[in-house]
Amino acid sequence: MSKYNEQVEALMAQQAKGKGTNFRVLESGLKQKLKDGTIQQQDVAIALQVASAIGSLSSRVLYANIKRAAQQEHETQQTE
Repeated sequence: MSKYNEQVEALMAQQAKGKGTNFRVLESGLKQKLKDGTIQQQDVAIALQVASAIGSLSSRVLYANIKRAAQQEHETQQTE
């Protein structure tokens, strides 16, 4: 997950400075986080940017799955 975290930081820096980001590493990290069930709200925004940058069907499906997982987590927290 360290490569994922590095790329998240690079993505945030890119927005500030225009530095490049490896979206494939981010995509891989998002898949792992989805598998582990550790999705956070920040990951939804990252998944949207990954889907926009890569543009493949699988990256758009990943975004939809991450968004759904985040919504389910949010609803679970509200009911507790």
